Amino acid sequence: MSCTHCGKPLPAENSRFCPHCGEPVAPASTGFSPEVAKEATRRAAEDTAQVVQSVLEDPRLRERIPGRSLALLGAGLVVLAVLLSALPFFSGIGVVWSVVMLAGGVLIGVRELHAAGRSLPEPAVRAARLAEHPLFLPVFTVLTFVQAFLALSVGLVPLLWLLAAVVLGYDQRRALAAFGAEEGTPSPEDRRLGRWVLAGTLVCAAALFLTWGQGGGYFLGGFQPVRVREWTMDGFGREYEDHYEYRYNMWTNYVSAYASSGRGRPFASGVVLMLGGLVLLTRGRRARASLPSWILPVLAGAVTLWGVAGLASFLGPWLFLVGALVIDVAVVRARSHLT
Repeated sequence: MSCTHCGKPLPAENSRFCPHCGEPVAPASTGFSPEVAKEATRRAAEDTAQVVQSVLEDPRLRERIPGRSLALLGAGLVVLAVLLSALPFFSGIGVVWSVVMLAGGVLIGVRELHAAGRSLPEPAVRAARLAEHPLFLPVFTVLTFVQAFLALSVGLVPLLWLLAAVVLGYDQRRALAAFGAEEGTPSPEDRRLGRWVLAGTLVCAAALFLTWGQGGGYFLGGFQPVRVREWTMDGFGREYEDHYEYRYNMWTNYVSAYASSGRGRPFASGVVLMLGGLVLLTRGRRARASLPSWILPVLAGAVTLWGVAGLASFLGPWLFLVGALVIDVAVVRARSHLT
């Protein structure tokens, strides 16, 4: 257990005062409390971060990667996930996003291999220069996080997306943290805005995993082998010959009805990006000050409209709308306070 004032660990024996800062120690509680939950969450996050760091910084792993590049490893995982999702028994992320992520992963892979001293064709090197922009890899990392979130489930391809997001996120942690870096202490209004927007975003993210509608219940159609008998006339009667040929049948390949989540709705990836942008902008004053003041209301309104468009008699869209309204109220209050 840690001190609630200075955050340093307390001794195992019961004590009324913290030995580090001298502040009184709250008595131990056997029931649930926000402080206990916060402390448990913090410890779990620290333990997870230490495990990830120990694995990715292991020399036995880094020495096997050309140039010891974690970006190359993450891009390779993305390419593998996209290629596997093209197989019929794996689910994918759609044609457009598959092309985008595959192209980005290949460009980063070629760039890292060239930086590691590998001999590559000149056209590949010229194409990889597109990935040398300072924002290319951070943006690709954010898109990988979005695809990992939308594909999160039990399976090989979701696991590859999750591993790619972890590897790229660890490699780009400093570049991503720079977007939300702050100077000085935020005002109470900024802290309140960040807390409420974060709470609304978490509600919206949880709602995307719930049922939003029903999918399936239709025939895909397809080609089937059909037995065909042909006959010819001779001088004494008919001669028959049987063979098979493929013909299209619209009443084949029935897709059974199933529950679909919000992550499968159109433009779900864009909504996840907007939610992440809202959290980033409301927790980073410097990033928010560099953009027009109407960005926050537009993002919040777009998220709300997307949720309203998917309203149905299911819990998912209604819970998403609750989270979107929390974001809207927080943004409107903060805007009215500024004016």
